Amino acid sequence: MGRKGFGFVLVVAVLGVVLAAGQSTADGSVQGNVYRNRYFKISLALPPNLHAVELSSLNVHAPSGKNEVFLFAAREGALPYGIVALAERLNVGSNPIVDGHDFLRRVRETREVGEVIDGQFSIVKINGPTFERLDYETPKVEFDSAIVTRVGDYLLVFRCNAKSKEELNVMVDAVTAMRHE
Repeated sequence: MGRKGFGFVLVVAVLGVVLAAGQSTADGSVQGNVYRNRYFKISLALPPNLHAVELSSLNVHAPSGKNEVFLFAAREGALPYGIVALAERLNVGSNPIVDGHDFLRRVRETREVGEVIDGQFSIVKINGPTFERLDYETPKVEFDSAIVTRVGDYLLVFRCNAKSKEELNVMVDAVTAMRHE
């Protein structure tokens, strides 16, 4: 290989390292009504009644560090209903999350007084990710679903809440229609 060929290979290798280092779990954005994340190679069309919002506009805890990354949030107008998405790194930290089943077990154990578990399901898609879902509700007040799927070393976590089961199902359908590109 000549000097020119070696130089080209070196430039391509350095460029590859720079691009890989520059990519992170938070490399996602909402354009129009579609959330895309280049790191996880996913896209998700938000339900038409929801719009993307900044995490700071919600009454939720901020991600706790490098093992938990905020992906996006969407809500219905100014109402307290919508979707919050996070990525949780698996098998790290002092109390590591092992898999989706482990995560949903923890949700079950930490539900608030008055919340009722409606069921736990697995959603297996042909040519797509497998999702695990736990539905719970505060009767006549709010309907909730925790949905998880594994991508690499991360668990993608979606918390959906709505004022009716029908609206919750629209959100769940949008999440489980997520595409892995």
